[in-house]
Amino acid sequence: MPRIVKRTLLSLSLLAAVAIAAVLVLLSCATVETTRQGAPTRFRVPLGVGDMAFPLYSATGRGVSLPGLLDGPIVRRAADGAWTATWFCEDHAEQARGRGDRLDIECAGRRQSFALDAPGVPAAVAPMPARVAVLSDLEGNAAFLDEALRRLGIVDAAGDWGYGSGHLVILGDSVDRGRDVFAVLWRLHGLAAQAAASGGAVHVLLGNHEQYLLRTNPTRAHPDHLHALNMMGGYRQAFAADTVIGQWLRRQPVALKLGPVLFVHGGVGPAVVRSGLSVEQLNAAMRAYWTRPAATPRTAALDAVLGPAGITQYRGYLRGLEGRYPAATTADVQGALEHFEASEIVVAHTLVERIESLHGGRVRAVDVNNSEARPEVLVYEDGVARVVDLGIPRDIERNDERTFREFSLADADDRGLLWDMCRDIRRLSALPYPY
Repeated sequence: MPRIVKRTLLSLSLLAAVAIAAVLVLLSCATVETTRQGAPTRFRVPLGVGDMAFPLYSATGRGVSLPGLLDGPIVRRAADGAWTATWFCEDHAEQARGRGDRLDIECAGRRQSFALDAPGVPAAVAPMPARVAVLSDLEGNAAFLDEALRRLGIVDAAGDWGYGSGHLVILGDSVDRGRDVFAVLWRLHGLAAQAAASGGAVHVLLGNHEQYLLRTNPTRAHPDHLHALNMMGGYRQAFAADTVIGQWLRRQPVALKLGPVLFVHGGVGPAVVRSGLSVEQLNAAMRAYWTRPAATPRTAALDAVLGPAGITQYRGYLRGLEGRYPAATTADVQGALEHFEASEIVVAHTLVERIESLHGGRVRAVDVNNSEARPEVLVYEDGVARVVDLGIPRDIERNDERTFREFSLADADDRGLLWDMCRDIRRLSALPYPY
């Protein structure tokens, strides 16, 4: 072997040894950031003048106890009515098998019942009902949802549907950020069946966060919720297409038209108008997407429901997005109304301090998911819009308190944490964009 080749190989070996030693030194100084209860959130590596933080999405904590938390259940049903269920109660996961249309769970001194039959999806184009209530951006805030439903008269004292032939519109982003995501979804799932039986309807529109969830992107999930999901088998399977809630979510629309009013999570920009798609076609495109492989060719229809300027992401009615689209003009709004034969468009997605009427009253912005915003809800009574003050704040949980513990390569759990972190980084980086 020539001397220069030997020297090159020796140099490369020394560099590799130095690099490995440096990594081991850094790992020996690393820490794991957790919530106050111990649920892992980030892996932190010191760099002298600061540190580098890597999010942890698949880790479970040691001795984590979340008093009062029931997360799940994750339920899979067979064609013969048999089901399997997994849920998390405070500090451990439980499983059960059964048959029939209900699952009863006891957790933290409470007994809760879940209706397993899939409710029908109401028509996405229908006459304007006599009563409509609009809630948006619940983001796993089950306590607010329950109180809002009571104050609006949508449920009775027992928590059952009490709105008769009225319609409840949930305008997207029911998931992520808050920890009670399953509680919100199961609540809406149950109410949808009760509403239909009374001649009413619950419309659960998909927002961008439902799309993230169904594409197994956990980057906006609450750490306590992630811990519970990991104890139940992991985020990727929790909302899979073979689960009761996962299947139900995949059937929900991205656009709804009641009478002359169009409801979408983000907005209708010029690109959506140019696609020429109707409400039904937009919803069909979204549903078809969930049946396809992850690598889906980019099309105008999918851009309209999943793209940066699609109806779940567009913010142009309130502001432009540099490099994506400018703020909407009067002509843009008018074009959207004419295309959908609507008189006004109701949107969420972009925070406002109170429910706002924009663009000459032709757009209503209703995302007040902020503890400092006015606690308002948009309702329609005989087709006339009215803003109701609920008198209760969103009371959004702040999850800022963190603790730290040392990381140890000698610990098998910590080695698994590191492996899961690398696997998640690789998987998430491989998710196609924009779909």
